Amino acid sequence: MKSAKNLGQIFLIDNNIAKKIVNALYYKKNKKSINVIEVGPGKGILTQYLLASNLLIIEIDSRYVNILRNKFPLLKKRIINIDFLKFNPLHFNFTNFILIGNFPYSISSQILFYILKYKDFITECIGMFPKDVSDRIVNKRNKKISGLTILIKSYFQTKYLFTVNNSVFSPKPKVKSAVIKIIKRKNKKNINYYILHKIVKTAFNQRRKKLKNSFKHILFKNNLSSQTIFNKRVEQLSVKDFTYLSRKVIM
Repeated sequence: MKSAKNLGQIFLIDNNIAKKIVNALYYKKNKKSINVIEVGPGKGILTQYLLASNLLIIEIDSRYVNILRNKFPLLKKRIINIDFLKFNPLHFNFTNFILIGNFPYSISSQILFYILKYKDFITECIGMFPKDVSDRIVNKRNKKISGLTILIKSYFQTKYLFTVNNSVFSPKPKVKSAVIKIIKRKNKKNINYYILHKIVKTAFNQRRKKLKNSFKHILFKNNLSSQTIFNKRVEQLSVKDFTYLSRKVIM
């Protein structure tokens, strides 16, 4: 059996922080029950404050599955022992849900790509991430932007909620932690994810080149390549620039 350390599990042990995370959820503020998927609950420090929701729990470690089923007997059939990254919410008819968790730091980027994969169904996500990942996704303090940041911010609004002290975890992580909120943007269905991903990947794979060189094998509408934007490099572009370019690609 894998250890918690091997699974990248770092458990929150402060109930006040747990309450603060859950209370930042939309449904908590509006007193409405909604579908919630909790990832990696461990012993259930967040779970205990999510019981008013239509809750589904995903836990990869069978030891904690047994602990949770004993602690929350009414949830027994809604605690699933599976790798979250392989979980398909549509199998449970979850087409409109909130994602929450103290996510394993070893799969932070994979969690974010999972959110993109099911972007049409995830309305909101609140999660614990390494602080450097949180800063980059929110683009706090004008951190160097990444391709993943562009993709997330094209479909979601991102908000930095608060920094979390290492002393509230067991074991204590070696990196700083933070909680961020990711909220689905409205009217973004007209952005073709396949094209946007291609544009972002191409630009960031050749980030030292001007766009006119990195995009030379991509065709754009209305002779777009003659515009001044193509004299820029990737770090000079905004999220809006990338979504604009994606809409101008000739399929």
